[in-house]
Amino acid sequence: MAWHYRGAGTISRTSLFTLLLMAAFMGGLLVLLAVRFTGLGQALVVPPPVQQQETPAETPTKESPPIQITDYEKATIEVVDKVGPSVVMITTTSLVEVKDFFFGLVGYQPVQGLGSGVIFRKDGHILTNYHVIEKAEEILVVLNDGREIPAQLVGADPDNDLAVLKIEGDNYPVAQFGSSAGLRVGQMAIAIGNPIGEGLKNTVTAGVISAVNRSIATGEKSALRDLIQTDASINPGNSGGPLLNSKGEVIGINTAIIEEAQGIGFAIPIDKAREIADLIIKGELRRPGAIGISYVPFDEDNKKFLEQRLRIKLPVEQGFLITRVYSGPAARAGLKAGDVIVAINGEPIKEGANFTGLDLKVGDRVTMELYRGNRKFQVEITAGPLE
Repeated sequence: MAWHYRGAGTISRTSLFTLLLMAAFMGGLLVLLAVRFTGLGQALVVPPPVQQQETPAETPTKESPPIQITDYEKATIEVVDKVGPSVVMITTTSLVEVKDFFFGLVGYQPVQGLGSGVIFRKDGHILTNYHVIEKAEEILVVLNDGREIPAQLVGADPDNDLAVLKIEGDNYPVAQFGSSAGLRVGQMAIAIGNPIGEGLKNTVTAGVISAVNRSIATGEKSALRDLIQTDASINPGNSGGPLLNSKGEVIGINTAIIEEAQGIGFAIPIDKAREIADLIIKGELRRPGAIGISYVPFDEDNKKFLEQRLRIKLPVEQGFLITRVYSGPAARAGLKAGDVIVAINGEPIKEGANFTGLDLKVGDRVTMELYRGNRKFQVEITAGPLE
């Protein structure tokens, strides 16, 4: 009985193992069929494709349109790049008297001044206005790169508002001088200077040549003549800086403005400035001279009017009627109001003639033929300094 029981139990376990083995085989077969005919195998074996992110280089972008620069703007930019390094800022320290109502002079107070200049020689010679450094006790030059260098006054021509400074060193950037002869009204004019202070160093303004051969009074008996007029803005601190043409050549030295107006500035022609600067450096500058008279030119058009107005009889049809004689050379030579000049240095006075064309210097001798009433005589006068 036990054997039968044991035998019956062994047969059951074998059958169960066989059944499980067959089930596993059938399950595997079904899986293989599913993989083969449904495409599930590819999904299980081959990884899904990874979506590639577009790189910035591959991403289409909308390019910004290039900046359009006109020929006018290009010329201005080239001028600034070319000349800017040679333009300097000039600061000065002057002493002014401090007075007290009861005690009179009690001391001196330092006053700061500001202007511009342009380096025109590699050895550090700088051209500027005389009024920029007038009465300065100390002069400091600030270069375009920020360096500050003390400067010495080489010489000056107050009558033409020009001065030459010198800083130590060599191989400085220099501006190229052009020519002021033949300037045309309407051509480009560019000014570079240092208005107001350090914060606005090397400011650029542009305009045109508005006029040439202008004159402006600087005193009761003095004036700056043959100036260039421009509408390129010239502000306080620009004085002494260069006025440039479209080639970047210096055609003038900025000197003055009319405060009551806008767009009216003046520059000293570079031909005159260059000549004076060379004479200053050589020590050969002679100051402009004068003989000390006021006069009225007359000819057949205004002769009768002058005779009626002044109740005099003019002895000739054309000449200079002296209206005033100041203390100086003319007074020492015996000239009087009412005398009529008819010739200067042997040249008869013609229509439009004046003393400006003589370009007198201190020490020059001038021979004049005059009428006093109906008496004709000749005098020789030595020109003295302008007073």
